[in-house]
Amino acid sequence: EARAAVRAALRRPVEEGAEHHRPARRPEPVVLASGNLGLVSFPDVPHRMSEEEIAARHPALLPTLANHPGIGFLLVRSEEHGGVVLGARGARIPLADLDADPGPLAVFGPGAADAVRRTHSFPHTADIMVNSSHDPADGEVLAFEEQIGSHGGLGGAQSRPFLLSPLLCSPPVPEDTELVGAEEIHRVLRRWLTEAAAPPRVPAQAAPETEAETPRAAGTPGAEAPGGETPAAGTPQAATPATGTSETDAKTDAETDAETEERAA
Repeated sequence: EARAAVRAALRRPVEEGAEHHRPARRPEPVVLASGNLGLVSFPDVPHRMSEEEIAARHPALLPTLANHPGIGFLLVRSEEHGGVVLGARGARIPLADLDADPGPLAVFGPGAADAVRRTHSFPHTADIMVNSSHDPADGEVLAFEEQIGSHGGLGGAQSRPFLLSPLLCSPPVPEDTELVGAEEIHRVLRRWLTEAAAPPRVPAQAAPETEAETPRAAGTPGAEAPGGETPAAGTPQAATPATGTSETDAKTDAETDAETEERAA
């Protein structure tokens, strides 16, 4: 049906059955499909054709496509505005005005305008970018390929992808931040590759306490002795002589009491 619409807009007969090869005055337009995204290019033109050039060559092409019920919007280059989005019933929104007036992009949700502007910036964007229609009620899109599901354009669940990663990988983006665009995803994947190549991270453990690090009360075994050294616990310690006396002259209170009792006897 989409092929028939294009051929009718180009004022070429719809061919039934086998293709009939016949000489053409100029190369045929190239039409490619990627899910619900269609790309139309004119290979005989060395640059990306503008809306004005396409209208001059094929006056009915852009209006026919834009008003087709299976097509949501078109993206074309504009000599006046740089780029425009075309939709049904004559909708024509410059890319610079999409934030204030999304036009046919409104049903495609947030981020659609940025995605369209990004596509427009590519050097090899097709002359006409065709995105299928989208029903936000059921989330379905109309693919240009014979497939059950599709991806490639805007609309539906394909606009809400996800990343599945091991728990050891860092979060893709900080909380309350959205991951938008292929460039951002590329940076996340490269970061995860670097993390996966690094040695595994081992949780830090508290270092065991040593005797030197454990404070002790004065007078307990192993307490720091005068001179700054800590004797081993349980080792006999020599008494510190008083100033001006020798170790042989130093006596304990017990020895003095014993001598006093002998004299009394």
